[in-house]
Amino acid sequence: MKGKFSAAVLVLCFQLSIAGAQEIPVKLFADKLCGNVNKKVEAHGRVVVKFKDVVVRGDNASYDKLSGILRVWGNVEIVEGDVDLNCRSLIYDLKSKRAVLEKVKGRLSLTDYIKADRIERLSEKEWIAYDGEYTPCKGQTCPDWSVGAKKFRVLLGESFSGKWVTFRIKEIPIVAMPVLNGSIARKRTSGFLTPKVGYVSEGGFYYRQPFYLVLGRSADLTVAYEKRFRGGNGKSSEFRYVLSPYSKGSVFLNKLNLPSEKSWKFTFDHSYRPSDYAYGTAHAEVINSRSYYKATTTFDVEEKTQIYTKSNANFSKLWKHALINANVVYLDYLDGSTDDIYQKLPNLQFYLMDVPINGFPFTFNFAGDATYFYRKAGGSSYRVNLEPGLRYVRTLDKFKSSTQVAYSVSDYEVGGSKKIFKFENKNSFNVVREVKGVGDFSVTPWLGFKVYDVMGSGNNVIFDLNDKVEDRREAFWGAEAYFYSLGRQIGRLNISGGYDFKGEDNWKDWKVQLSITPVYDLTFQQDLKLSSEDGSLETANTYMGFPLRVGEYGLDGGMGWVDFYYQKEEPQVKYVRWGTSIPINRYLSFSFQQRYDVRYSMDRERDYSLTVNRGCWNGEISYKWIKNYDGSIDYQVMLMVNLMKLGGYGYRFAGRRED
Repeated sequence: MKGKFSAAVLVLCFQLSIAGAQEIPVKLFADKLCGNVNKKVEAHGRVVVKFKDVVVRGDNASYDKLSGILRVWGNVEIVEGDVDLNCRSLIYDLKSKRAVLEKVKGRLSLTDYIKADRIERLSEKEWIAYDGEYTPCKGQTCPDWSVGAKKFRVLLGESFSGKWVTFRIKEIPIVAMPVLNGSIARKRTSGFLTPKVGYVSEGGFYYRQPFYLVLGRSADLTVAYEKRFRGGNGKSSEFRYVLSPYSKGSVFLNKLNLPSEKSWKFTFDHSYRPSDYAYGTAHAEVINSRSYYKATTTFDVEEKTQIYTKSNANFSKLWKHALINANVVYLDYLDGSTDDIYQKLPNLQFYLMDVPINGFPFTFNFAGDATYFYRKAGGSSYRVNLEPGLRYVRTLDKFKSSTQVAYSVSDYEVGGSKKIFKFENKNSFNVVREVKGVGDFSVTPWLGFKVYDVMGSGNNVIFDLNDKVEDRREAFWGAEAYFYSLGRQIGRLNISGGYDFKGEDNWKDWKVQLSITPVYDLTFQQDLKLSSEDGSLETANTYMGFPLRVGEYGLDGGMGWVDFYYQKEEPQVKYVRWGTSIPINRYLSFSFQQRYDVRYSMDRERDYSLTVNRGCWNGEISYKWIKNYDGSIDYQVMLMVNLMKLGGYGYRFAGRRED
């Protein structure tokens, strides 16, 4: 009892002395304390040291007040925020926050785990380890994968770089490299990045080695060389720059030199956003042949099947009641059909949005655009649209009526001009009712009218859908209903139709949209389009998602779904898709989907996939095949592995066989 009382007194005096000298307040607890609180104190037996948000435990400790040096040795544990390390000994400078740890193992952050003979802490963010092992795998005595090095630097939560690095799987060295540098760091460093290896059926095994080069405060460059073991190579470079806090971009070039041919791709991207009310973007994409997409080692299915390139530039500026937008879009179809497609080079748009008119119950609005159309096959011209309008809105309790009157003028370089008088009116009424003990019900029916009078459009060129406006006398109606229970929407129904007083087919097709979600993991959706003539089904899309669990039986977390699509018009389409997603355990899951062509009574597509997610890495192995109309089957086997902070690696084999 006497020893514990003496220790408590020494702790109190020590803390007051340091606080009075305006030093860092330190609390030190131990079974035994001795020394001079104004100079140096030593502690032995169940030592606990606390200062700011740091807690250090150990068998023995000493603190030098004059130098601010804390030493702890014997079963040491240091906890500071997300840091939780165990080591043999610790030297900590409370003034500079630098530290040296011997025989260390533990956590640097929620995503950084380390083991090393010696660690030097240079700051709260930067740590250097000697003869160490780094991994982002959480809580694993033998991590799934790790990186070992003679010396490497860790920037918490950002990156690591090292010399004489080995990549290990379950502590077994797999790949060695002299240098490994991360490109995301507090101080960017030029050097080799993690190499990528993989396999594709078109080129066999490949090895890609990227190199990162710092070009100043606001620019950097990544170059890469790719070797394919069936012959050929690839070279790529990506230049990134920042011109200001709101202006940045990148330039990318990839060249593939293969035995059969040479192909390349060039892209340019730039963004400009000086404020939340103005922004601009520019994107250019050029390739020499569609064969480029087939020859790349990318695992992006969309890019593999791309049939055109798209280049565009856009700038928008927003004010309180106005918006101006300028854009250029150029599509280059790789099958040569671009020659007959009109391109908008450029398109300028201006909108003035419902400005109140003093002394009148109206608002004024205006829409205008100017477009220059161009195509390689000929037919260049321009069109200017001007459409001023007046809007009147009246709201009475739950009733709302909105009327828009506008006069549209279109002027063409070839074909003269076109004028359209537009009148639109929509009336709606909202009713909300409570179904006692069940929930709330809301329904909004509407009725509206459209009148378009088109004058002088007989000789105009048709560039896009804006030029296909015809005389119209039309009534439209519908209703939308919502059902809520316990503050959550569980149902929605939308029905709409119309009547054209001038057209040959007066009655418009009925459209029905239904969505029901009675519980969180059960969904039913139905979209229908019914013929106005005989009520026959024109299109249908039915989807249902459901849990694979009935009562206490089934697979916990498993989901299934069924989708039916039907289209009556040519090309006629009728197919059923279904699939499942089944968790095998906390890391593994299996998914399957199939598409069956009802019209031709044949399987059209199947996809099997097994995925794993271990936190510090995830992967997928899949097999997919699609049957063509000639009876042949295109198939693909793909293996993808993504390592946290190291990127992805993959294997893809594609081919064709006869059924």
